[in-house]
Amino acid sequence: MMEKTFIHRLFTLFPKAIAHKLLLMWMFILASWVIYFSLKDHTKFLFSLRNSISLNHWNTFRNSTYPEAPPNPEISPTETELRIESIMEKLDQLIPPRPFTNVSSTTSATHSRATLLSPRDTYCRGDQLDVLLEMRDHLGRRKEYGGDFLRARIFSPALKAGASGKVTDFNNGTYLVSFTLFWEGQVSLSVLLIHPSEGVSALWRARNQGYDRVNFTGQFANGTSPVFSKCGLTLHTTAELCKYLDYRDQEAFYCLKPPRVPCEALTHVTTRNADISYIRQKEWALFHRSNVGVEIMKNFASIKVSACGTLKYFDLHGVGPFKTHVLLDAERHTLIQWKKHGHPFITQSLFSVKDDNYIPREIDRIAGDKDTAIVITLGQHLRPFPIKIFIRRAINVQKAIERLFLRSPETKVILKTENTRRLFDNAEMFSDFHGYIQNLIMRDIFMDLNVGIIDAWDMTIADSTNNIHPPDYVIENQINMFLNYIC
Repeated sequence: MMEKTFIHRLFTLFPKAIAHKLLLMWMFILASWVIYFSLKDHTKFLFSLRNSISLNHWNTFRNSTYPEAPPNPEISPTETELRIESIMEKLDQLIPPRPFTNVSSTTSATHSRATLLSPRDTYCRGDQLDVLLEMRDHLGRRKEYGGDFLRARIFSPALKAGASGKVTDFNNGTYLVSFTLFWEGQVSLSVLLIHPSEGVSALWRARNQGYDRVNFTGQFANGTSPVFSKCGLTLHTTAELCKYLDYRDQEAFYCLKPPRVPCEALTHVTTRNADISYIRQKEWALFHRSNVGVEIMKNFASIKVSACGTLKYFDLHGVGPFKTHVLLDAERHTLIQWKKHGHPFITQSLFSVKDDNYIPREIDRIAGDKDTAIVITLGQHLRPFPIKIFIRRAINVQKAIERLFLRSPETKVILKTENTRRLFDNAEMFSDFHGYIQNLIMRDIFMDLNVGIIDAWDMTIADSTNNIHPPDYVIENQINMFLNYIC
């Protein structure tokens, strides 16, 4: 306001040309003053501006001179440290120190043996294949402790199929390797000794000894000539440091503070591997290429896997195609049951209502455990009715699943969405638009439940199988997806 009054008075006292000259002179003086003070502190101004744009992902920048107390962390450092120590204790028990004098006393893949347990001429798809490993050293002596790092797999190159094995360490020099035979045909087996237990022990000891295997170099902006400085996750020095701290998560990165350059000027970091090793000289022989990833000898070739069909149909003597169907494999203690849902169920075939139940009631009858899997599909038979019928049914199913998880959290529940059907069926009753809306409702209602999804809607669109009962190969894909959830 004062500036406007001053200019007005200039025009009043010095009209026309004189006033114009005085006004221009005043503006020149003001501009010069602004430029002078901007140039005087231009470096600080530019870094402040850059910091607000490019470095805002850090919680804060601090140098070593003015530390600030952490702002009420969500997780206390003590709690985090206790968890770290607890995990470290478990790992130290899993990887105990192993004596090492020379390579001859370490585990040898060529002297160890893999033996097939309970061998058969033919195996069935779905069988478990067990292999016993007996480990020996390079002199042929039995190993008396475990800890070897092994990698096991089965594979069929012609089918481009493969699966890993589960290794159980008995901590006495023997291991059990278990495979599930997922496919038919000739199946080969491989067990590799990646590192002997003595090498694993050396790696674990070395891993936790130092932070200096990698050299970090920070680049600080300083006008047109960048400044470089040593950085790292920790720096053992009495020199002034730039500390880049995340107080909440207790993460930190440090750089030696360059002279006359602010910590906020750090813009880039590069790394180089350092010529430092905590592996002892004689231990390096364990990591020679010839001693890493060596195949363990086995007393068998590939095995043959067949479909077998061990599942047998068990007749409950019901009426019509929509009776309860049961498949049973008594040897593997496996039972598969199919049951239709309660009203409404739309078909011209006669069906019994004596053992009918709504899906929530059926779920409530299941005790559940880790070996129980339930697949639920809902939709096609409700398309002709007001959408509130479907919504109520879906909500009731959701509540029943929640009750099931309360009494048996390990039970697996999979939802199979409805699939597409013929485009020229009665559109008012059966249009896929109704199915699409029901799919949206299902995804919304079951969003927060830990359930699997078999997306039959997506599968049948992708394959353009506009049939309420899709062809066998589509059903096979859906079954394979179901098996992926439970195996």
